[in-house]
Amino acid sequence: MKFTRFSSILFTTLLGTSLSSCGIVPGTSVTTVEPGYAGLKIQLYGGEKGIENAKVVTGRVWYNGYTEEVVVFPTFINTYPFTQAATEGSPTDESVVFSVGGSPVSADVGVSFGFSTEALSGTTKTKLHQFYETYRKTPEQFRANELRNGLRNCFGEVAENQKLTPAMLPMNQQKLVNGVRDCTQKRFPIIVVQDISLLNPLRLPPEIQKSIDEQFAAQQAAQTAESNRRKVEAEAASNVAKAKGEAQVTIEQARAEAESNRLLANSITPQLLELERLRVERVRVEKWNGQQANIIQTPNVQLGSGTPGGTP
Repeated sequence: MKFTRFSSILFTTLLGTSLSSCGIVPGTSVTTVEPGYAGLKIQLYGGEKGIENAKVVTGRVWYNGYTEEVVVFPTFINTYPFTQAATEGSPTDESVVFSVGGSPVSADVGVSFGFSTEALSGTTKTKLHQFYETYRKTPEQFRANELRNGLRNCFGEVAENQKLTPAMLPMNQQKLVNGVRDCTQKRFPIIVVQDISLLNPLRLPPEIQKSIDEQFAAQQAAQTAESNRRKVEAEAASNVAKAKGEAQVTIEQARAEAESNRLLANSITPQLLELERLRVERVRVEKWNGQQANIIQTPNVQLGSGTPGGTP
């Protein structure tokens, strides 16, 4: 039994010595920081420990898993969803719930953001160092906690500053989202917030949503009625204008005809009448065949005065 234990200790010692002679230190690990990502290699022990001495690393990174830690951050812009559905983002409900006019509102929100390796002025550190010093969280932990809570607070603050009510939300969603984007960037200046969007319509309590829908339907009906009224008025005005136009045309035609008759009457002179008589006579002469017109006598008819059977 003692021999077996001694053999185990001897094997472990020889293995450690062999690995050390090959340049491999026990506890050594390797990870790859892919393109589009940046890592912080942090010493956990010794004189260089702490985030202030961490190094920004990329590519293949060797580190001691016992004394060092590598935290990887995406430096590209990515969109993270906070939704109610289990099929998007987290399997749990991560929708952002805030208050508008005392009523709870639930929103499915997409946040496009990334981390920056930009150097801080006057130091050897970057915004990655500043982020980890502030939150001590991985990107996923930060997204699920600080970022989600910050979004909820910004939605509530912006809705209050814009004096929104539940009934005003459908017509002011983009204005609300723009304000939330600015608020989130100010709240988290260490990261890059590129965009915030609503992935689905805002969800209100059923009774409030019903009231808003009824109000919207009434407004639509009123707008439709107003549109129809204007259409009828426009058609009536068009018909009146058309009738006036046709009447004006008739008046102008009558005036033109009267003016024509007046000019024609003024142009008829005795000389013109004589000329017309001569023209008619000439046509009659040209058509004459040289014969006198036939005289038709009526029997027993005498012209002149006298009595029947008497002498003239």
